[in-house]
Amino acid sequence: MSFPSACCNTPPVKASYTPRGEKKMLGDAQCYVTGSKESKRGIIINYDIFGFHANVIQLSDILAELGFYVILPDLLRGKPLTVADMGNPAVFGSFVKNAGSWETNKPMYAKAMEHMKENGISAVGFAGFCWGGKMVLDALAETEGVAGGAIVHPALIQEGDFSKVKAPLMVLPTKDDPDLSANFEELKSKPFFSKCYMERFDDMFHGFCGARGDWSNQEQAKRANDAIKLLGTFFVSIMPEKAAVV
Repeated sequence: MSFPSACCNTPPVKASYTPRGEKKMLGDAQCYVTGSKESKRGIIINYDIFGFHANVIQLSDILAELGFYVILPDLLRGKPLTVADMGNPAVFGSFVKNAGSWETNKPMYAKAMEHMKENGISAVGFAGFCWGGKMVLDALAETEGVAGGAIVHPALIQEGDFSKVKAPLMVLPTKDDPDLSANFEELKSKPFFSKCYMERFDDMFHGFCGARGDWSNQEQAKRANDAIKLLGTFFVSIMPEKAAVV
């Protein structure tokens, strides 16, 4: 995958960071919003189970600098999971069936899409991390008029999820994630397969590009920036500057 000039100049992630966007309410959820509406290209980001972490906010700002209007909804309404919750099967199982289900989060995706359209954004993509990757796959299977989606160290992937998507998909798993090669093969029959892309970060752990990442660590920061460059390149490739309004 070649890099456009904007992505070659992707600002590096920082260990200490001051957000550049603002928080506003969309429906009943607070959202972090960043970037210019003049760009006409938007990205809706689904964070991981740890919620509004500083890393995903910084990542949102970097994508905004690359020319996108970005919405990061607080899908968990201020109630993210904890590391302890991850080790509690009852708590995590309840999360998957309730707060973390597609049926629960579908309305917020629709609200964010509506906000994009009302503000003149002509092309929209989705990006999801960990559990958010599963939400993006479900969204790409059901939502019409989406340019495509990217999933980074995705979790909770089920057989057949890839075959249901209706738009280009980029997949960035780590050494801790399942081998998704067979899943990616499911995309070969799609008319948009030439726009799909997968790259494994076999030197990184699950969550390095999200809340689990320690961006004061030079290698983690470098690899997070590599992943963000790929995100920027992918979204530029699937969202032309002049596109029909979704």
